[in-house]
Amino acid sequence: MDNQDLSKRVRKLHLISGKLVESFFAGNYRSVFKGPGLEFDEVREYIAGDDTRFIDWNVSSRMGTPYTKTFREEREVVLQVLIDISASLSTGAGSVSKQDTAGMIFALLAFAAVANNDRVGSLLFSDRIEKSVQPMKGKKHVLKQISTVLSAEAEGKGSDLSLAFRSTAESMKRRGICVILSDFRSSGYWSELTVLSRKHDVIAIRITDPVDRQYPVSGLIELQDPETGESILGFGRSQKFREEYAEFWEVERLNWLNGCRRIGVDTLEISTEDDVAVKLMEYFNRRNKRR
Repeated sequence: MDNQDLSKRVRKLHLISGKLVESFFAGNYRSVFKGPGLEFDEVREYIAGDDTRFIDWNVSSRMGTPYTKTFREEREVVLQVLIDISASLSTGAGSVSKQDTAGMIFALLAFAAVANNDRVGSLLFSDRIEKSVQPMKGKKHVLKQISTVLSAEAEGKGSDLSLAFRSTAESMKRRGICVILSDFRSSGYWSELTVLSRKHDVIAIRITDPVDRQYPVSGLIELQDPETGESILGFGRSQKFREEYAEFWEVERLNWLNGCRRIGVDTLEISTEDDVAVKLMEYFNRRNKRR
């Protein structure tokens, strides 16, 4: 992708995202993603009925009368988006790849965060950490990250989700929102995802493509894993082969959904054929009703 084409795509995403956020995204974003907790506000004289646990004994002893700490809701949200840019995300049966879809999701979430004056950061990964951007405020900061996501070409081939989760858990000192954009075609990451979800509000967005579930009717084709290079033969004219293919990936999908549910990770599935804005809006509405 040349610089001129990239610039056009970023401007188009900016325009689309801006209109969506202005019309209905921002309010839903704020109501869905609450602040991380309470922060200290001030010390004032104790009033009957105040929670005795918050009495400041040092101040009380100096003043000769009880004083209590007061707190206010900490409203700022840190949105950290983990984006899988491994080889499998460059695929797609139609004109839109999984990486394109990830870019649109990131743009919509990031501009919604900016509209609420929150900080946005990102971590791009394959089988290594490809790029890490610290959370900051501002539209320019987000536009630069979108350009990076859309033009990213991974040095690594595979997808090490456990490394991405571990790196994020180590770098995010305060509670925040972690959104994971991946096809989750990897394994061995559940313990790291569990640790991450204990401290942060984690949302796993699984990006799919129609061919992930339904093998096309076709002749004998050599299928190659873009990440490992391993290949097998697929015969799409065989109904048995297509059924076994669909069953395998459906079982894998259900195992992923159940695994996320067990550790309290929210899930959302978005296909390359979906209207990303509609899917996110539906998700926001569902999540709002649960809160």
